[in-house]
Amino acid sequence: MNFLHNTSAEVNKNMEVIMKVQHILVPTDFSERSEEAIKMAGEMVDLYGCTVDLIHIIPLIKYFSESMDPLGVPFSLEKHLYPHCLENSHTKLEQMAHKYIKKEYRGKLFTEIERKPSEAITRLANKGDYDLVIMSAKGEHDTVHMMGGTTEKVIRFSKVPVLTVNKDVKLEDLKTILVPIDLSDSSLFAIVPAFELAKEIEANIELLNVVELYSAGSDMIPYVPTSIDEQPVYENMIVKVSEYLLNHQQYELHVKRTGIPFEDVLVSTEEPHNVHIDMKSTVIKGITAYHEIADYANEHADLVVMNTHGRTGLSRVIMGSTTEHVSRLIEKPLLTVRPQFYEKEVERG
Repeated sequence: MNFLHNTSAEVNKNMEVIMKVQHILVPTDFSERSEEAIKMAGEMVDLYGCTVDLIHIIPLIKYFSESMDPLGVPFSLEKHLYPHCLENSHTKLEQMAHKYIKKEYRGKLFTEIERKPSEAITRLANKGDYDLVIMSAKGEHDTVHMMGGTTEKVIRFSKVPVLTVNKDVKLEDLKTILVPIDLSDSSLFAIVPAFELAKEIEANIELLNVVELYSAGSDMIPYVPTSIDEQPVYENMIVKVSEYLLNHQQYELHVKRTGIPFEDVLVSTEEPHNVHIDMKSTVIKGITAYHEIADYANEHADLVVMNTHGRTGLSRVIMGSTTEHVSRLIEKPLLTVRPQFYEKEVERG
């Protein structure tokens, strides 16, 4: 799997470069759901030969509630509480790594006590030279208040791609990669990592554009036409995608038209091997974009790739709207990526 990643050698060129995934971080709360993320990392190892690190964060509230009674008083936090809990967690991480990750690809095991698990995970992910974070979309109690809430925050603040999984899934089963686009540059950015992934696992790409029929507001519902011609929307999609790739030639991608409506090919011009990936375009109508995306993905896709941040004027956090809602509703794996322009805006303040 390839993703976009800046390297120091390319900073002066002001462009992204494509590199192999070599280092993966997998957070776990030891639930069955989070175990699926470690299984996926094990599959990544078989395909890419990458190193996998595991991390478990012990929330402070849980730490005290589970540990104070059996130890009794008086006791020392440093001598009794912290070492006992950390040692148990480290043992569990060793067992997980031994079960799912081949020995030569096992990396570091991190156990930390932190008030906010998402902050500890994001901090390590952003400073640890990782190429990918793999997490469970939901946690021990199937609620956003546990791993789910943590996952949402990691997606929002991680500078590296985050792959979330809900249940057991194998790479060989990921045949259709769905990329929802709204024709903004931020959404079009997701096409590039989707292509790199499709190239590695021999999958196809499907672009999805949702026409929100009543986006003008509920008071306008009686006056908004529900009959929309999909052909012009599709043509506009292809024009926008082609222009985007032309304006970002460092990706070495372009669209090849087949002459068949809604069926085109995404082509890599990178030497020495040109790669062709079938690319289908779909236009659907609905009231709310994120509901339509999630429903369509759950029925037709094997994996969804979306950006985490967008822009209207100054930087706008889409995670508070479309992507965040999709992450809550989707049952399929979701890969979220952060557009480079967002990082530049953050740096400019």
